[in-house]
Formats: sequence, C-alpha cells, structure tokens
Amino acid sequence: MRPSRSSTARKLLLSFITCSIRFSRLNSGPDTIHWGDSPPPLQTTSLGFKMSINPNGRILWEGISPYDGSPIVCIVTGLSQGSANGKTGTMLQTWILPRDVKPNEAFKDGRGRSVCGDCRHAGYNQGTCYVKFFHAPLSVWNAYHRGSYAHIGQDWHLFTGHAVRFGSAGDPAMVPADIWQRILEFCDSHTGYSHQWRQPWAQGLKGICQASCDGFADYLAASEAGWKCFLVAPKGATAPKGMAHCAASIEKGQKTTCQACTLCDGASADVFINAHGASAAKVTA
Repeated sequence: MRPSRSSTARKLLLSFITCSIRFSRLNSGPDTIHWGDSPPPLQTTSLGFKMSINPNGRILWEGISPYDGSPIVCIVTGLSQGSANGKTGTMLQTWILPRDVKPNEAFKDGRGRSVCGDCRHAGYNQGTCYVKFFHAPLSVWNAYHRGSYAHIGQDWHLFTGHAVRFGSAGDPAMVPADIWQRILEFCDSHTGYSHQWRQPWAQGLKGICQASCDGFADYLAASEAGWKCFLVAPKGATAPKGMAHCAASIEKGQKTTCQACTLCDGASADVFINAHGASAAKVTA
C-alpha cells in the first residue's frame, strides 16, 4: 500500500526540522547548544512537533518600546556557556532586540530605533556602533524565533554568582527598570550604558547604568543630572581630570576585563575610552 501524500509530506517536514536542529548546534554563536550527557527539555511548536530548548538562554521580558511603541524582546545568554568576548570576559549577555524585525536589518533602516533610540552611533545615524548586529544579535534573534529559549519565569536565581552585561545590543532603558533590579538581587556584578539618559522614562536606570556621552558637553550635562558617565572620545584624546580611563581598552593595554573591573555599574565612577574599531575615525567630538 502506497503512503498518502500527507504522510510523505509530514515525514519530509520532520526530516527537514531534524536536519535544521542538527545544523544549528554546529553554529558558534551565543546560542550554541552544549547538552553534555543529559538531553535538553522539549517544547511543542505550533505545528505539534517537539523542539529542543536551549539552556544557554532565557527570555527575560517581551513588551513595547518606550521610544516608538514597537514590540521588542530582552534575552539573556551565557547561562550554560560563557561569552567568548575578550574585553568583557565571561559575563552573561543581555540582548534588547526588535521582536519582529531582524536586528541587522533594523539597525540599518531605522526600525532599530525601537531598541537603540536616538543613539548617534546606530547604523541609521552615524554608523559608528561597534556591535555587529549580523553576528551575535542575529544569532540570538533567530534562536528566539525558533522557539529555542524558555521564559525566565521565577528562575532569577540563574543569575547567582554571575557578572552581567546590561545591553550587549540595544539600550537597557528600553526595558523596564524592575527587570534589571530583579537581576541585581542575584548577580555578583554588572555593567550597563544608556544613550537615552535624557529621556524621562530612562531615569530609573540612574545609579544602575552609565550615561553614554558623545563629547564633553554631554558629559557635563549628564553629570549635572546626576548620572555617572561613560565618555567616548576621538582616538588619541586624553581623559579629562577625575575620570577613570577604561583599563580594558586597547589603548590601556587591556589590563583587565569588564567582568573583573565593573566600574561601569552606574554608581562607581565616570569612565573614559577612546573610540575603537573600524569606525573609530568617524568619532570626532
């Protein structure tokens, strides 16, 4: 008896999904799956198939951007495999991403304002951001849309003993401050930066994140408003008196990592760094 067309189609679809999952496990992004000896938990997709949950990440929050009202999502990764970022160390990474638009596309065409706001370094503005949105952010976004991440639920204890980077991509101010406060109840340390420090809805991050300042005028204004600052200056510029020069920077010989330093916690110090990366020449003020 010949199998029905529907039966054959279902087998082909199952085969395709299985191959896709196997392929995704070979990727080297922050959503790479390392199961060890224990099989991962499963969740049921809208098609009724069982899909593996990636223990390396959790969905922290899904909601609406305070900047433009678009749907966005915040995800943490590094829970089972630490970051390979040489500057930050093995900190947990948090990603604030557009929910419905690929981050690399949004970064270029302006839809990324939902997570980056009016940041001058965004691709739709000056284009000097060091974040490669087509790498880790896109990898995390794809994993989210595959249904690979479970919600955090009541498992905030997963942050215990970790250092956390608030806003590995996207601005922490786009996420309610109580999400970050919840993490702070458990984590050992953190870093965070916001270009939205002028916005009324960002004031809950004062004392939690540094105000990202592009030029000395920004620094003076943010300091007067009560923020600790992170000042990005042109390559070769010297640090203003009283500011700590980032010891994890290239110009300082990368003497430490953000994980070990944690001065950029919104409360400890004003920090200075020279612009770096391929677009450093575009930073002129």
